[in-house]
Amino acid sequence: MDIYDKILHTLPQIVSKAWLVSRFDELPDGKIKPKIIPKYFGVLVLDKKKQVLLFEGKFMRIKKIRIMIPIERIELATLHMLNNLRIRWKGKKGMKHNAMFQVGELDSLGIAHPSKKAAEVWSILIMKAIEMKTKH
Repeated sequence: MDIYDKILHTLPQIVSKAWLVSRFDELPDGKIKPKIIPKYFGVLVLDKKKQVLLFEGKFMRIKKIRIMIPIERIELATLHMLNNLRIRWKGKKGMKHNAMFQVGELDSLGIAHPSKKAAEVWSILIMKAIEMKTKH
């Protein structure tokens, strides 16, 4: 059992500060449908009990966003452009949704900064959570 399995077995939720930096959809015919969004700051939560990956964020305390992704629908969780966490999941009617996050690492003052290491850890945790879901 590695450290990722241990984390997934012991913690009911894994939470990290994150920025939603991009969203786009892939249509069944392969065309990309971009969604223009501002950069939202919030939290990324992997909830084992509910079996979802959740992002809740705000843009300038005005506009709020909530993305809930069922773990069994996630197809891909990988690094993109060095430090962005890219998540792709199946939607309805053959559409695939994509979101890119910058995951934060807290400094000594408790301020979150985008981190490549944090994004790598999240991609591994998500893929391990998918493996655990398919085994059961």
